[in-house]
Amino acid sequence: MSSSMVTRDPLAAEPRFFGQPGEVAPHVFMHPVFVNSYALRTTAGLALIDPGFGETSDGLRSAVRAWSDAPLAVAVYTHGHADHAFGLRAFLAAGEKPEIVAQENCAARFRRYGELHGLNARINQRQFGLAEPVFPRRFDWPTRYVREEHAIPMGDATLQLHAARGETDDALWVWVPEHRYLFTGDLVIWQAPNCGNPQKMQRYPEDWAEALEVMAKLGAEWLFPGHGLVVQGEAAVRQVLADAARYLRVLVNAVRERLNAGERPEDIAHAVRPDPELATRPYLRATYDHPSFIVRNLLRLWAGWWSGNAADLLPAAPEVLASEVTALAGGLGALVARGRAALNRGDPTLAAHLAEWAVRTAPDDCDAQGLKRDVYRRRLAESDCLMARGIFRAALNDAERALGEPPTPAADTGMALVRRP
Repeated sequence: MSSSMVTRDPLAAEPRFFGQPGEVAPHVFMHPVFVNSYALRTTAGLALIDPGFGETSDGLRSAVRAWSDAPLAVAVYTHGHADHAFGLRAFLAAGEKPEIVAQENCAARFRRYGELHGLNARINQRQFGLAEPVFPRRFDWPTRYVREEHAIPMGDATLQLHAARGETDDALWVWVPEHRYLFTGDLVIWQAPNCGNPQKMQRYPEDWAEALEVMAKLGAEWLFPGHGLVVQGEAAVRQVLADAARYLRVLVNAVRERLNAGERPEDIAHAVRPDPELATRPYLRATYDHPSFIVRNLLRLWAGWWSGNAADLLPAAPEVLASEVTALAGGLGALVARGRAALNRGDPTLAAHLAEWAVRTAPDDCDAQGLKRDVYRRRLAESDCLMARGIFRAALNDAERALGEPPTPAADTGMALVRRP
């Protein structure tokens, strides 16, 4: 039995997202390639939970079949994201015919992916620093949809499926009471909850917290997350779930209180911060999403898209505003110099605004583009958040191309690694 992807002490664990496939709990096989795919062996056959990427489907099937030749009876999509619900094709091509189960909103997700393929491909490219736009076009459609709850008897085990909203509106988590096994999908990811992403659909922090709180009361002995380490031990499982719920509750409650007190959304976005102690937990570090993005998602959910600044309601075109700021600064040279001064004194956040105004005013000006390049090179270097890094890198690359320079490549990410030949 493999133990490299299992922890009994999550407070002391170092998160890992890649490992050797193997059995991690009695009758549970894990295939960790950025996303965790699981096979549960029962007396009625295998249940495959989250078949992963399309690109890793052949490797997943080979690994599972080296572990067990039991028939594949059920495949569960914990949600319809590209890293969870697209790796079933190797099993289907081999003639296996599982029942494919998903939450009912997964169908709308797949239709939206087809209609907005170009948008999602470009988001993927920017978010993960890929060489070209990439997004799946082929879907293995569910054969059964779950609205709220559904139980699937499988001989000596029962898959109890529960709908939730969190990172997506089509989430399912799986409870196997006979073994006290809990499969959470991306409701647990060994990161701060990914419910803010600035380039994606609406996400649901409060619903996510509610789902975590329900799961924390089950008495699970094993937690099998969508990404990262398996957690063993009832107390350890409960702590991971409860801490993640509290992390979200702090943000949710603070935003609600400030909105009710009449504060402007743009002020709330700058004021609300996560609980400092919880933010240090190995399973709640904000190196993928960012708590400020979670706050903004709550503001979008509850208060619309208006920032609270009346000038932003029907604003001037960005180029018009940039030209006026440039004139007020005393010309392009003065504006760029001001940006350089901000950057040199250690304020790349302010310098970024000045750089964007400069390149909007004069997109062919080398000094303006040079400032933008240097600002986003600094912001990229100083950010730990993958979502922010992807956007900063894209802005840096735009400036580099305008200057005739080769674009700075992305370091390897999970998406890049699984796409290697």
